[in-house]
Formats: sequence, C-alpha cells, structure tokens
Amino acid sequence: MIRQKRRKLMKKRILSILLTASLTAGLMAGCGGQSGGNETERSDSGAIVLDMYHSWSTDTERGAALDKLIQQFNKENEGEIEVKVTINPDFPAYQEKVKTMISTDTTPDIFHYNFNPNDLSRQESGKLMDFTEYMDDEWRSRFGEGDLENLTINGEITSIPFEKAGAVIYYNKELFAQAGIDEFPDTWDGLLDACDKLEAAGITPISLYTADDAWYTCNLLTYLAAGYAGLDTLNKGGDINTQEMKQAAEMLRKFWNYTTGDAIGANYSVASNNFASGKTAMAIDGPWLIGSLSEVEDKIGIAKAPSFGDGKVPDNYVVTDAQTPWAAAATDDQDKADAIVKFMKFITSEESVKQLTLDGAVFLSPKLDMEDPDVKATGGLLGEYLALNSTVEDSTINMQRNLSTAANAALPSLLESLALDNITPDEFVEQLATENE
Repeated sequence: MIRQKRRKLMKKRILSILLTASLTAGLMAGCGGQSGGNETERSDSGAIVLDMYHSWSTDTERGAALDKLIQQFNKENEGEIEVKVTINPDFPAYQEKVKTMISTDTTPDIFHYNFNPNDLSRQESGKLMDFTEYMDDEWRSRFGEGDLENLTINGEITSIPFEKAGAVIYYNKELFAQAGIDEFPDTWDGLLDACDKLEAAGITPISLYTADDAWYTCNLLTYLAAGYAGLDTLNKGGDINTQEMKQAAEMLRKFWNYTTGDAIGANYSVASNNFASGKTAMAIDGPWLIGSLSEVEDKIGIAKAPSFGDGKVPDNYVVTDAQTPWAAAATDDQDKADAIVKFMKFITSEESVKQLTLDGAVFLSPKLDMEDPDVKATGGLLGEYLALNSTVEDSTINMQRNLSTAANAALPSLLESLALDNITPDEFVEQLATENE
C-alpha cells in the first residue's frame, strides 16, 4: 500500500513537472522535451521513456533495420521501457544539432555521432553517461580490439562502439569489360592504366567529390598516403607535411583527371548516384552504398585497394571511417541509467548485429559471427563485402578523422584548388599541415 501511494504521488509530481515544463519551454526540437537527461519521463503505462536521436532514415536499408530492432525492444520491454525516436537524416546538420543540444543541457537520452579524436568537446562536456561500471567482461568481448580503448576518454567510457565501416573499391564489371579490363588491378600504376583504358572507351573512371566531408576523395588520399608511408602515417599527432604525403597528393591530382565534371563542389549524393547510375566505373565507399545498387548489383564487384608493391602495407588492408558510436545523457536516476544500459546491450548483441548487418548492410564494431549459417549463406554484394572485410589484416582511419577542426574546414577548398591546378601537390600538403597545427 505504501509503495502504491508513493508511486501515485511520484506520478503526480512527474506529471506536474512535465506540464509546467511544457507550458514554460514548449517542446524541445528533436529530443521529445527532455532536458539534460536528468528528468525521467514516463509513459501512461509507467514505462521509462528514452528519447533517441539519430540520423538513419527509415527510407534506407540500415534505417529500416534499426527501426525494426527498436520496435522489437519496445515490444519486449512493454510497460517498462519505451524508446521514442527522432530522426534527422541530414548528417552534417545532425552533428551540429547534437553539439548544440549538449551545450544547452538538452542532451538526448540516446544518440550517435561521428567520433573525432581531435574534437572531444562532447566527451569532456560532463554531459554524457559513463558506462565504465556497466562494462562487464561479456559485454566488453563483443567489441573489436582497441575500439573501447579509443573511446575511453579521461578514464571514462562515454561512448559505446557501433558502426565502423571499411571503405572498399566498388567497380562496374560491365564497364571494365567494355574497356577490355579483365581483372581489377592490384597496383596503383595498374589502376591508372585502367583509368586510361576506361577513358579511351568513353567511360568516366571514378567518382570523387570535394564538398561536405569529401569522403570518397579522402578515402583515396588515405589509401595513397598509407601506400607510400605505411598504415601509421596518419595517426593523430603525426606530421603530415612529409614527402610521402606530397607523393600521395601528386597521385591524387592524377586521379582528378579521371573523374566527373561535377566533382568540384559535389557532395556524397552526387558522387554515389554517378556510380550507381553507371556514369562512373568506380567508387570508394562503405557498406551503405550497397542498398543503392540493388538494380545493378549483378554488374558490380568489390575489390581491395591496390598497393605500390613494395611491402609497406599488408596485402589486404582497409581504410575505415572513425567510430560512429552510441552515447547517452548523464542521469542521476538509476532506473533510467539501467534502462539505457539495457538498450545499449540489446542493440550491440549478437542477434542485433546480425540483423543490422544482413538486413541493413551495416558493418559494425560489435562482432559478427562469420560462422553463423545465415551469415555464411549471404550472397550478392553484401556477401562479397563481408568476405573481404573478414580477411582484413590491418586498417587505418580515414585521414580527415585525425585532422584538426580547422584543417577539416579548409580541406574542401584545398581539394578544389588542387583539382584545378591552382596549387601544387606540395602546396596542398603544406597548407593543410599549417591548418592542422
């Protein structure tokens, strides 16, 4: 009886608080009205409500797969926990919104972001939940080696490793055949020769772009830099004003001769659509490209990156994006904290990872059981992608994830200047290094 009375009183207090907040502040955009994760919202059934903010549109395969899992979690925890979702598919705007929400004490209960070791403002804000005490051996074993360590800031695990996609080279086998190319080249010089053949056949060889994060272009530059100097050349804090980086920039400049006329100023959508529609023969992307290739999947192959043949890189290595982890708002409510942990463990479980990988074409840090019959039976491009990534000997992070905020801001204009021959490859590297200081 006493407990029931307490619950009724608590429910009245919560309803009163929520009503007052709604009258004075209105609804908070994109976060269901939560403020800093310290107030615990409950549904009419008494379930703890977790406001989740992410960028995976349900119109995409990965977004639909994630939505299915969230619905499953809500069903399994009906009356106890309810995850409410707000989606912003514009990822650059989404990233800035998250930073604003954290700085204004409106941190979402659960959200994801692109981890940048040069920008730890989110992790050091004091606004994020520390998962250290919840990270038992079983949960820890779910993640790739070193991923948790990379996301441990000042001794706190304020982010849970999640998406970690390797960038591979997608190529149009039909267009390659038209140009008389039987196999994908295993050296960079061989790839340049292939570009000449493709161009001679009236085919634009490769999709590149300069706007936003210049993802395709930076993947290529990172592969080239790693090929010249080894996988550790672009580690955080390393000197990028090197002869090897200048060689990589010189090679990148050559590839600009083989891209589309709209590459300068283009964004991801333009570059990926150029490849998916057959306007270009190659693109360097992660697994999320697979969903847009369903109508041409039988024409597409996946290849590992070439090398210079001098043994500076493993035979099979990959450039990855930085972690795109999950994080949560700090809370003083233990029940809410437990609810957040329960969801985080669910979304990184073996079954969830399997579903996200097979249904959503998402490559994750939480480990995928490659011996699972469903995984082994996976065909098509996704099967090729999983097979290639499962044999990767080593990896390096896309260079822009280890650049300073200022260097990343300058990168699009520097890439444009390089492509237009307004600056030399040496000047490109020197100016980028200056911005990176």
